[in-house]
Amino acid sequence: MYKSIFTLALLTITLASCSLDARIERREDRLVGRWAFDKAFYKDNGALFRDNVYRDFAGDIIEFYYSYEADYDDAGDQFVYFGEWEIFAERERRGDEDDVDFFLDMYFYNERGRVAFSYTGEVSRLTNNRMTLRAYDRFGEYTFKFRKIY
Repeated sequence: MYKSIFTLALLTITLASCSLDARIERREDRLVGRWAFDKAFYKDNGALFRDNVYRDFAGDIIEFYYSYEADYDDAGDQFVYFGEWEIFAERERRGDEDDVDFFLDMYFYNERGRVAFSYTGEVSRLTNNRMTLRAYDRFGEYTFKFRKIY
């Protein structure tokens, strides 16, 4: 009796841990491709309202590759920054609830190989055609809405 309960508990834990990796892989598959900025907002730390900063990102495109590399085509600078990305998850259990948050880190480099800029934040929505990313810096947070272009 105790053997079967122990086996069932061990199997449940194993399946639960594997399912998180599978969910990350599905997110990675959805992320790969070309994404254009649809909307962009910025909110200073402590501010009540956010500012529309889309004009700073209009025409910019990020392309994610399966090799965990990325290109950022900056329309304003007319320069393509090469970089890398990683998506990971954090699981939080509260009682019977299981909450999983997904995070995306992106680093883009200048022609000298130094980090030109980076975005790290939470992916709150990621479908085959739309993505919402809340990225943070020292002074506040960005909210980016992307649409996939093929």
